[in-house]
Amino acid sequence: MLSLVYSDSYRETHYYNQQKEEFIIAHDPKQAAAKMNEDKKEEIMQHFDSFKDYLGNQVQKGEKLGLGEEALSKGAKRVADYLAEHEEPRNREQKVLNEMWHVANKEEREHMAHVLVKLADQTN
Repeated sequence: MLSLVYSDSYRETHYYNQQKEEFIIAHDPKQAAAKMNEDKKEEIMQHFDSFKDYLGNQVQKGEKLGLGEEALSKGAKRVADYLAEHEEPRNREQKVLNEMWHVANKEEREHMAHVLVKLADQTN
């Protein structure tokens, strides 16, 4: 069972996993990517449908933890910022999203993050 320990609304949220007796830091894409197996990351990124499924699962987990749309969108924006800076698009859909992200201003990116959460939420 996860317990919310504290939340820094701009950076990360800290949960305590009682079963594993460890802290989990959510919403930090760099740490999540660093912990993820390269094969798993490639499996997620290779096909747009698997990418949407992964995002949908993350949105669903966030909803179960009680995160609202705004918090989910902030998390999606951080993930999108990370992907735009550190990952090459693996397919046409990701390429379009990447190009749109790079030309969008801050407000447009926030709107895109909301749309990504909706898209991911519909996937599951």
